[in-house]
Amino acid sequence: MTPKSPWDYTILTVRVGLGFWFLVFGALKVVQGGGIPAFSRQVAKFEILMDPWNLPVAYFVPWFEVFVGLCLITGWLARGASRGAAALTFLFIFVSGQAWFRGLEADCGCFGKLFTLDHGAKMALLMVQLAAVVFVVATESRANRNIFRGSQMRLP
Repeated sequence: MTPKSPWDYTILTVRVGLGFWFLVFGALKVVQGGGIPAFSRQVAKFEILMDPWNLPVAYFVPWFEVFVGLCLITGWLARGASRGAAALTFLFIFVSGQAWFRGLEADCGCFGKLFTLDHGAKMALLMVQLAAVVFVVATESRANRNIFRGSQMRLP
């Protein structure tokens, strides 16, 4: 076994920190302030989806955040989890950006009831989150280049 470098510990720290970020804020959406129905009402305030789709999205997104967070923390399916974190981050940036552009005063519930931010601060925090996600995706792709490449079996 090769000795670990400080770079390896940096990668691990960012990945686990990002995992806790998604785990905590996903869990807050599930348990805090009325749970999923309240989060569904927050999703509806963004006026992106038609009414019957708000509740399924409100059920899926927080639990997917929890799953991604757990995977990033444990390292299980870390490559897929890092891509899931990227997808969630881009989704949050899109939703928050369009609300800011349209002048909606919708609270995304991104951070549960822990704290609320104005649109500019929320976008700045999402950009920091995006930088962490890009770092994790880039390092996972480089370190595990041969995982999930597909089957190496060939037919005769």
